[in-house]
Amino acid sequence: MDLFNKMEKFVLFLSIVFFAFTILIQVLNLKGEDSIFTSQFTNKAKFISINDINEEQKGTLIIKLLDEEYDDVKILVNGDTVSDFSKNNEIELSVFNNDLIEVDGSKYIDNIRVKVVGISKNIESPSLNTSATTNQSIEIIGKVVLK
Repeated sequence: MDLFNKMEKFVLFLSIVFFAFTILIQVLNLKGEDSIFTSQFTNKAKFISINDINEEQKGTLIIKLLDEEYDDVKILVNGDTVSDFSKNNEIELSVFNNDLIEVDGSKYIDNIRVKVVGISKNIESPSLNTSATTNQSIEIIGKVVLK
């Protein structure tokens, strides 16, 4: 019996030591650049290391307001307002893969039309000439897919 008690204590001790060692290694190995992120807006979720994000994985979209009398229309990227048409009827956006681009025309009762009039060569979606019409709503222009 004494042998089994000693073995039990030894196994318990080893388990605690290895558990503590595993936690220590995880803490020492934790760096911001090792983080990964995914998007909930895709079935093809990609795990992207933050180190891998560079200028080649960035695209440019140019969105034009077709109804120029409405200047308080906002463009949203991933739900956050990034620009509006108060200064110009065209907006140039820097976008990344899986960004969700939306137009917020909720301040106006009338239909408001916007159109993608320019894209960089590495953008697969939204395509050139994609348009969206809002009617006191927020409408999706598209999800960015880079080539």
